[in-house]
Amino acid sequence: MKVFNCPQCAATLEFERIEKPWVRCHYCNSLVVVPAELRPPAPPKPEELKTSYGGGESSPKKVLFAVVALLLVAGGVGLLVATRDRPSNGNGRGAANVADTRRLLHTPTPTPRPDGFEVAYTFGGEGTGPGLFKGGMALALDAEGRVHVSDETRRVQRFDDSGRFLNTWNIPPATKWYARARGGPSKIIVNERGEVYAVLAGVILKLAGETGEVLGAAHGSDYIHDAALSPGHGLLVVSEKGDDDELVLIGGDGRAARRTHRFVSSHLDKRLEVRALRVAAGSGGEAYALYCIGGVAGEHWYDDEDIAVFKLSREGKLLARFGGQGREPGQYGPPSAIAADPGGRVYVSEAFDKVHVFEPDGRYLRTLKTPHAVEAMAFDTRGDLYVAGSHRVSKLALDR
Repeated sequence: MKVFNCPQCAATLEFERIEKPWVRCHYCNSLVVVPAELRPPAPPKPEELKTSYGGGESSPKKVLFAVVALLLVAGGVGLLVATRDRPSNGNGRGAANVADTRRLLHTPTPTPRPDGFEVAYTFGGEGTGPGLFKGGMALALDAEGRVHVSDETRRVQRFDDSGRFLNTWNIPPATKWYARARGGPSKIIVNERGEVYAVLAGVILKLAGETGEVLGAAHGSDYIHDAALSPGHGLLVVSEKGDDDELVLIGGDGRAARRTHRFVSSHLDKRLEVRALRVAAGSGGEAYALYCIGGVAGEHWYDDEDIAVFKLSREGKLLARFGGQGREPGQYGPPSAIAADPGGRVYVSEAFDKVHVFEPDGRYLRTLKTPHAVEAMAFDTRGDLYVAGSHRVSKLALDR
């Protein structure tokens, strides 16, 4: 573990691995230069390419050489076939050395890319004007593809499906359900009627999607930290009951249909910081819970197994556990968010610029390197991924 302090806010930064000479502070979001003794070593100079067969060790990319000599009638004219890279792992990163001069035809269906997606658009920046964001972000989409983004100013900004700014409204700083909201919501959700649920100040506030008019709230004696919409089943809610974690399913009538006490901590035999627990809803009513310590400010003590994904049945029974801290495929650093796409695949984001993708049963699929840090994720009805972080929002058209 590599540990040093942020020079801006003095927070303690901990990293299992550091791949660049700078990192981003989890707490104040500023760029921090890594101390020289903790930086990754400079990559070794590439060795001179050997052309003799069987010479040298194999590299991650296998290189094939072919020389075909064809003697013609007058003189000896040799024909040299250009060398070309051939990808060794099927990820499509090999590139031809000879340019293809044929005209590329546009097609609405994207071809597979090495990164697994195409950036459809990115918008945003730091500030408080239209299309700009300040502090922690939350993200949601409605059925028409409109993008809703909130930040620490409690503004909710709306954009059309091409990223064009539509309008903005503010979540009230105080209501009859809470005396004062500190910062913006930790999660926003848009239901099938276009109404917005905002999780803040221990309650879930219900607001009109176009205007922000307050329509009601889900609240109680428990402090609510997160929620996810489970289509056809209700609203999954992460609440803090005393010092314990509890998962509550709120039905269409607004009442608690099921409560699962200590839905994560009981499987670890320890107490967790409930404010860091996040939940995503699967396509069949199952729940995926994750200890997202990378998305919550403060110091956290945890074991590698604590940040695994816990898959729970509709009845709250543990079905599977996958992921966790590490450097192997399917493992990750401190996570910041969890989401599920319309097909049931599960996405786990790290605090920086990586999103790890799993099948519903927990099998690891791939890792996406996003164009910026990820604090929140959401999907449209097509299954394209939207990520928010570093004051920006990007739409990633995923390979099908």
